[in-house]
Amino acid sequence: MFADDLAIICETETELQCALNSLSQYCRQNGLKINTNKSKCLVFHRGRLPDCSFFLDNNALEIVNNFCYLGFTFSTQLSFTSHLQELVAKANGRIGVLRSRLPLRELPLSLVLDIFGCYILPIFRYGLGLWMASYSNSACQSANAVFTKYLKAYLGVPYHSNNAIVHHITNTTPLMITLQNLVNQSAGCFQFPTALHGYRPSFLAPATGPALYDAIPQIPSYFWRSKVFHVLPRLAFNRKQLCREIFDSNHHLKFCTNQQFHMLDYDTCTCIGCGELITHYHQYFCTQLQDQ
Repeated sequence: MFADDLAIICETETELQCALNSLSQYCRQNGLKINTNKSKCLVFHRGRLPDCSFFLDNNALEIVNNFCYLGFTFSTQLSFTSHLQELVAKANGRIGVLRSRLPLRELPLSLVLDIFGCYILPIFRYGLGLWMASYSNSACQSANAVFTKYLKAYLGVPYHSNNAIVHHITNTTPLMITLQNLVNQSAGCFQFPTALHGYRPSFLAPATGPALYDAIPQIPSYFWRSKVFHVLPRLAFNRKQLCREIFDSNHHLKFCTNQQFHMLDYDTCTCIGCGELITHYHQYFCTQLQDQ
């Protein structure tokens, strides 16, 4: 029980129906009424849904595929993919509010990261030890994209820019790896009855040490031709110009014969200076462009 909510958990269909009958009898004896339209049943199973039905006060209860309880979206197979996707949508909405109210691009990187840790990260940290046990790869990528898009907007580079390079130049790690390292810390807030002494709940996996992230192996080799810098510029315009040169994002505007936006293609992109096919950072090696 929590406030005016009640959740009944049973292992079999018969056991749950007996519990519902007992609940109905208790409510009649104590003058309480239950809104059966808001009462739902969720059957945890694998494969096809078992043939079952449940009644409360002679009213059939709806059997649903997922249910939100205390902020967690539970599914029939105990996958928290939907829950993580809802967190991603909530985080993106809050980032939109921050952008409308704060001059994020005019702030130093350290403060921008602190703002993310203060206003966005807690959205994912709620119940982290519970939902971190099961989610899909696509949901994981969507969660990581929340942080990388936040950083790319600050750097002033397109959203298709390489994520490993973004983490490398900002000295950050993907969001899901950060959350994995917070799981053990978050699990410490759970309190269990003494009857569970000596047992470990299934969703609390044994600690395996911190999850490490190394962006270097994932960075494409052409990146090491880019301009070397020591500190990201504080001014948004200068930072955008530098980062677009580092990511080689402006080739279609300055060096390619195709002036419309497109991804760099070694087979079709041609230099406006020398007429040869363009590779990454072609402007550093083209004598025609350097003369201009």
